[in-house]
Amino acid sequence: MRKPNYSYLLVGGCLLVMLTIASHRVLAQDVPATSSAPVAVTSGLSADMIFLKRFSSVESQRLIRLYQDQFELYRQTDREFTTAQAEYLQLGTLASLESAVVSSRKMMLDRCDVLITYHELLATTLVDSLGVELQLKQATLGELQHSIDALKQIRLEISNIQDRYDVGTINATFETQLVPQLNSVAYKTLSQLVVADLQSLLDKTKQVYAELKTELEQRTATKLQLEERKRAYTEVDAAVRELETQLAAVTEQVKTAEAFNWNSYQQLVGKLEKVYGGLGQVLTYIEELERDGNE
Repeated sequence: MRKPNYSYLLVGGCLLVMLTIASHRVLAQDVPATSSAPVAVTSGLSADMIFLKRFSSVESQRLIRLYQDQFELYRQTDREFTTAQAEYLQLGTLASLESAVVSSRKMMLDRCDVLITYHELLATTLVDSLGVELQLKQATLGELQHSIDALKQIRLEISNIQDRYDVGTINATFETQLVPQLNSVAYKTLSQLVVADLQSLLDKTKQVYAELKTELEQRTATKLQLEERKRAYTEVDAAVRELETQLAAVTEQVKTAEAFNWNSYQQLVGKLEKVYGGLGQVLTYIEELERDGNE
């Protein structure tokens, strides 16, 4: 008998683990309130903020490489900004103020570049996903594009910064107006993607189970074996129905939710981990059926 291929579940398991350990700060703009320092620009891109999905398309591979390059550049300019700001606070000279303004502008520009690429990567990944309903996908892609356009607009404003007052004004706009929008659409996209991925895993598991049942039915078996097999089918079918019910409820929650944030996303991942654990139990049943059919 042909041995079923379960390798697809390994990818799904790794995906959920990565989602569970993802940083609280998915985006650079999740920052504290502006301080009272003369050049007040907060930063804080997290090294593990990017959504580690299976980047398979040429475009997504291009974007992930671009993101990595931009992120390294951002880390460098962020350190330079921190140093320049500290020097101004210590020296208070016009020269140190000029250095702080220039470095803060460069850091803010690099931060925008990273975020633009991040949202483009989310959009490309969503386009590549087969498990998200078309209408929902189109609506979310529109929101992602709106975020990208907003980032490009504020990037243009940052490039025209003239003094420390411009820095404070633009950074305040970034934090109070743009941050909530970026966080919401990012977590909405991530939520849709992880649900779609788990739905794909469930569909593949059901396919493997159906193929195994077809092969078993073609083999000769005693009356006792047939009775045992029937009881096994009943257990597997019940487990699959329960998983379908759980996943359908989570899918509906994601489709109808009005707000998306870190807390809602973590709650979603917790529910999906439960479904994934149920998939593992179903696979255990399937492997038992396969072994019994070979005896």
